[in-house]
Amino acid sequence: MEAIYFVNYVSLARQQASSKNYIAAFNTYVHAVDMLPAISKEIENEFRTVFLKMNEELEFEKNKEVIFNNFKRVLSIYPSNVDLLNDIGKYLYKYSYYTEALYSFERALSMDTSHVKVEKNLNKAKSSLFPRTLFRSLNDKARNNAYRAAIRSSINPAKDSIINIDAGTGLLALYATECNPIAITACESSNMIIQLADRVIQENLATQVVLVNEPSVLLKQADICGLKSILMTDMIDAGLFGNGLLQSLCHAWDNFLHKQSTIIPGKAEFFVAGVNCVQLNNKYKLCQQTKNILNISHQNVHTTYSAEAYGSEDINLYEDLKYTSEPHSLFTIDFKSRDEVIEMLKKQRPYNAVFNPTVNDEINMIVGWFNLYLTDDIMLTSDPRSENRTRAWQQAVFFDVVPRRVRRNESFSIPFVSYGGRLAAIPESGQVIPRVSRETLVFLNDTEYMNMITKSIGIVCLHVGQTMCLEDVDIVDLSPFPLFGVLMMKRGANSLVCKVKGSEDTAFLNSVLEENGIPASKITILDSDYWSCELYNNKKFHVIFTNIFDNSGEIDVKQQSILHHLQKSHLTSNGICLPASVTVMGQLVYSDELEISNRIIDDNVGCRMAKYVNWYQVSQLSCSDITQSNFVPLSEPFEVASCQDMCSNLVQVPIVQDGVCNAILCWYKVQLIDGWNATCTNRRNSFIPSTAYMTNALRKVFKDDEVNVLLCVDLHGTFKLALDVEPY
Repeated sequence: MEAIYFVNYVSLARQQASSKNYIAAFNTYVHAVDMLPAISKEIENEFRTVFLKMNEELEFEKNKEVIFNNFKRVLSIYPSNVDLLNDIGKYLYKYSYYTEALYSFERALSMDTSHVKVEKNLNKAKSSLFPRTLFRSLNDKARNNAYRAAIRSSINPAKDSIINIDAGTGLLALYATECNPIAITACESSNMIIQLADRVIQENLATQVVLVNEPSVLLKQADICGLKSILMTDMIDAGLFGNGLLQSLCHAWDNFLHKQSTIIPGKAEFFVAGVNCVQLNNKYKLCQQTKNILNISHQNVHTTYSAEAYGSEDINLYEDLKYTSEPHSLFTIDFKSRDEVIEMLKKQRPYNAVFNPTVNDEINMIVGWFNLYLTDDIMLTSDPRSENRTRAWQQAVFFDVVPRRVRRNESFSIPFVSYGGRLAAIPESGQVIPRVSRETLVFLNDTEYMNMITKSIGIVCLHVGQTMCLEDVDIVDLSPFPLFGVLMMKRGANSLVCKVKGSEDTAFLNSVLEENGIPASKITILDSDYWSCELYNNKKFHVIFTNIFDNSGEIDVKQQSILHHLQKSHLTSNGICLPASVTVMGQLVYSDELEISNRIIDDNVGCRMAKYVNWYQVSQLSCSDITQSNFVPLSEPFEVASCQDMCSNLVQVPIVQDGVCNAILCWYKVQLIDGWNATCTNRRNSFIPSTAYMTNALRKVFKDDEVNVLLCVDLHGTFKLALDVEPY
């Protein structure tokens, strides 16, 4: 009888799934398993497929509570299904439950260490919980020594009581214990970080440090056992106040500091200067060459705002950067003055930065840096011109300024405003600046790739024109911005199917279509977050232009599967698919920059910390511009595999010099059309970031030896590179 019920219920579930009634199908499958648990294994794959389809619908409806409840139901049936654990981790991550996501990925990877996608997702969760900038900051020995000296010179033994806000791993609190104050309280909002700090403090026998797992702005005097005579913090970012420093200090002055309390750092001065830098400008604004191609030469198009109205960059790495004005001191603030902190936080009137040009040139960007006075005698600077600058903090890049021609000694001003301490340059009055997503901007500013696309139009038109009129040609372009499709439509093609990311990209695409006289009725725009092969129905296309990469430089397995489906089911017999080929490339290197962004060295922090913090090191790092990285090449670049038919393999790589290897750099070689020269993506302004696959320990290599590089490809097609060499 149970078997009959099983057959009936499973048959019903399949009918419901074929009718795309995924919620009903899911509930029917669950009911069938509840009645006959033994059949769960038999229907596992089809059940998961329906489950994922249902989640896509629920996600579109923004119904995350139902999604998570359903995951609980499914995991009670399939507690050891690695793919389901990975799926729930992805949803947890998407909704910013990073700690829970990490546990889910960790559990999945423990069940199947060969599942590359799970490992990559675990890396993402680790980086969200413990950002790579924290590794960089903690490894800045000069910064750490300066803080240590400032703390030692400020604390009166057996007299002072200390509060360390935004304590992180507890480093400043550890330094304070060396001076024997009465009490030390360290507060940190992250539950994961506070647990890490507890291990570090126990390891260093600093048991007098009291840890409080709360943001400092929620604490009252009673929560930390009275007033504090010294407040310490390093919650600084490139724009000085972007991490909420002013809000935290304002709350501290009102709740647990007294009038004579000392603040470390004591004061700061912020500077701005005008620069001319094409490379930097192209990271935030649409370049002129692409604007000319799109027939929008006179428009200023900028990237969308993120949390801050400025970017963070190591601007000394930009070779074409020229300072075109004298630095201007925008403001000075004394953190020891409650009134100054409150005034700065609540300031309504703009700061007026007066720039005095030193050359006849163009200013296309404003950069900012600071001098941070830990005490009157101990100063740290992020000034990019200084050899003694701290590496812990980058420089602020205020990108929302329109390029302007300037003449030497003819001064001009730009107003800056503070939004709760976050600085922003105010665009010129009345100016509306169109904006596009970061993904679209980076794609369009890859001028080498844009040139290749432009040159391909004539070849493609000749190809399809051999058998039909151009007016009948239907195109799919799945690039971040459909440049190829737009140029083909200008030539007179019949229709274009494309995808965009969000309302701003849609508005920008529509404006480009209008400027080029392309009827919007001929364009089908898909939402890049919610689309699949099913949207194409039975339509055939003559040209398919695709992009199989996500914005981190990884091969997007979903995009790749859609490409295969389009080629198989929706490409006409004489159709053409671009790019023609994509090849994975690699190179063995040592990079100090990568090392300090991924591993703590105890000597840099002056205490025992590495064995706990380094649990958060990752097996790969994204390198947005590999040309800016200083690295020692230990091999020549080598081909790994074609992306079209990748499988696990071993590549033997000759070593060109003795050294220590800590990474395998990875990029791609893209051939747009058969017979054309390929372009490599390890170049400046490439829209595809490179990846560094990190070794889990340093590996010694010797000239003229050959080492084995492992290409690991999981069942879903996700890959990684690993070095098969004994640790050094």
